[in-house]
Amino acid sequence: MNPIPPPGLREQKKQQTRTAIMDAALELFIGRGFTVVTVAEVARAARVSEATVFNYFRTKEDLVHDRLDEFWVRVVDAIENRPDGTGTIDAIESFLLAQPAVAPDTAARERLLAITRMITDSPSLLAREGVSYTAAAAALSAVLARTTAIGDDAAAAAQAILGIQRSLVDRTRELVLAGIDAETLNRDVAERTRSGYAMLRNGLKI
Repeated sequence: MNPIPPPGLREQKKQQTRTAIMDAALELFIGRGFTVVTVAEVARAARVSEATVFNYFRTKEDLVHDRLDEFWVRVVDAIENRPDGTGTIDAIESFLLAQPAVAPDTAARERLLAITRMITDSPSLLAREGVSYTAAAAALSAVLARTTAIGDDAAAAAQAILGIQRSLVDRTRELVLAGIDAETLNRDVAERTRSGYAMLRNGLKI
């Protein structure tokens, strides 16, 4: 196992800047709309230059979906560094079930609803989400090929995992847009996570 070492001070400062830019961008996007807000406005809100924003993010869409990219990095890490004797599917399922509850209070639910609407109403954000899934497929395939005996079926297994995750995301968005309460939402997501990965566990011997 090769756990990721803690970041140094310089890397911590870079991450703080990245997070501050993303947080400022999201507040503006929620408040005024993704299409309307400019990168220059995001830079002013984050108290950095526009060039600094582009040093961290290639496109405006990246300001929204960088966290999705980071999510897949953590999934791959959970697979790569799973305890000895733990199957890949078990490692992914455990990682997902350990995530914080979604929208634990009214303010968080309203924020999640606004973000969900913003993404589902934006063709460019949905396209950028697809880019993240494509990159995730390659990363998952590589880690499965490296850490399991699945061999040439690694790409197919990666797509199966992504299929389950897409279904969970779609279901979550459906419930959020329908105004389902947080307790029901989190219970439904947990149940579907378990049932989805049980299906993979029964079909994929990895």
